[in-house]
Order: sequence, then C-alpha cells, then structure tokens
Amino acid sequence: MSERRPAVVMEPARREEMAAAFRLLFQHLAENDRETRVANALKMLRDKELDPAGMLVARAERELRGALFYQPVAGASGLIWPPQTQPAPMAEVEDQLVNHACRRLAEQGAKLVQSLLSPEESSLLGASLERNGFSHITQLRYLRHDLQFSPRFFQSPDALSYQTYASCVAEQFHQTLLRTYEATLDCPEVNDVRKIEEIIAGHKSQGRYNPESWWLASHQDQPVGVLLLAEVPDLKSWDLLYLGVPPEARGKGFGRELARKALWEARASEAPQLTLSVDTRNQPALNLYESVGFEPYDQRKVFLRILK
Repeated sequence: MSERRPAVVMEPARREEMAAAFRLLFQHLAENDRETRVANALKMLRDKELDPAGMLVARAERELRGALFYQPVAGASGLIWPPQTQPAPMAEVEDQLVNHACRRLAEQGAKLVQSLLSPEESSLLGASLERNGFSHITQLRYLRHDLQFSPRFFQSPDALSYQTYASCVAEQFHQTLLRTYEATLDCPEVNDVRKIEEIIAGHKSQGRYNPESWWLASHQDQPVGVLLLAEVPDLKSWDLLYLGVPPEARGKGFGRELARKALWEARASEAPQLTLSVDTRNQPALNLYESVGFEPYDQRKVFLRILK
C-alpha cells in the first residue's frame, strides 16, 4: 500500500507566523536580501499598506508547507506574489494556493490579476502562475527623469490648451481616455476588461490623487490627449501615471507636448524626479520618453490572468 499523504489545508496566516510566511515567500533570495524584504513587508503590514488577510498559507499536520500573498487593488484588479513551498517544490500545493487566491480576489470584485516579477524571479517563480491561467504578456521598463538638470526640456509647453480633471466635463475626459486605448501598444490585453469607472478608480489609487494634476489636452478645441500625474510621497517624487493620445491625433507631436507638460508640472512642484513605466512593445513611447531625457532604471515581467 502507498503511504498516505497528509491533507493540506489552505487558510489565512496567523498573526504570529507572518514573518515565517514572508521568509518562505522570499526563500529564493540571499539571506541579507531576504531579511530586508521581510522587514519591509512587516513594516507595510504595520502601516496598513498591506492587508494581512492576503497572506495565504498551506498547512499539513500543523506545519507550514506553502505561502502566497495576494492583495485586491482599486480598479477591479488584484496583485499576487507567486507561491513558494517547503521543504521542496510541490506543484500541487502551489496550484491550490494560486487558484484559492484568484477565487478570493474574484469574490472581492477583481476582474484581472497581475504579478510583476524581475527577470531573475520570473524564471524561478513564473511556472506556477503559467500553469494556472496566467500569461507572460510583456515586460515593463521603468524610466525616470532627474528634474534638477536638462533645462532645455523645461520650457513652458504652449502648443496645447489644458483643462484639469476638476474643471473639465468628466464625460469628455473619460471618453478621450477610452479613445487613447484604441490600437494601443501598452498592455492591450486589458482593454475592455474593466469599466471606465473602474479604470479611473485604479488611477486614483496610485500615489497621492489630485484632480488638479490630471489634464485633458485640446488643440483647436478638439480633445487630443490626457495626462495623469501623481505625487509619490514615500519616494519623494512624482509619477507619470498615464499619457495617451487618441488614434486621429497621433503622429502630430501632441505626445511630446504632453511629455513636456509632465516635466514642466513636476519640476514646478519641486519634485526631484519624475518616473513612469512603459510596455517594452511600445517602441514609439520609449522613443518619445528617451527623447525628452528619461532614462531606464528597472524592469519587470508582467504575468496577467483575466478572471471570468
């Protein structure tokens, strides 16, 4: 007779085992890096930036066998950190953890789930996601601009007229934003998954929302783009959340004017840097940002699962 395997139970982690669960999640890292990540995660729990209910563990005979962290985010979305198991990789337990987390996120209103991993981490941790409905869709490149230099990029942009989100007709802003998604090269896989209200809520949740830092751009009284900026106090910087131009307005220099507007406004706020992320498939956007002085500093692979 074959040896009976102990039953595995999926449940939220207990408060006293949070540190152990995070150590399991980060077991692939060198000790110093692992302890730094654990300390940061525990601080984020204390600061209520992370919800402890998102730490899901697998237990067999009272022993911790696996862990995964997930979190719902505004905009009908969710984030997931891939599972790890001990004392050895256990695909069955990994699969149970991933699917349990996705069910919980769907119950909480998420329509899509993402995992953003470094290239090194994706080779170690991506398999459990791809076995369970996630696709590696692209890579994000993170860019930043040092706002203390390159004065030639900070001339006041005057080719377009602007209305803030606080002062414009919201419906016009929303419809222009949706038009910018048409034939987009930035993560087109998520198009038509969420309602405009959910998209707006997602943008509002990033950084410190201020409707005076969102703009509807027009040329000759016709909307030609949107620009969304947000202060990120923890990083002492500003972030370019989104810049988009609808199809009929592309190729006319409006994207460059919006990028110059972003630099002008961020520098006027005395932010030391402006950051953004862009899909590496979007070569026109990469060319644009690099032409106005942005430089790469990091990258992440994007794993995406659309929840039915």
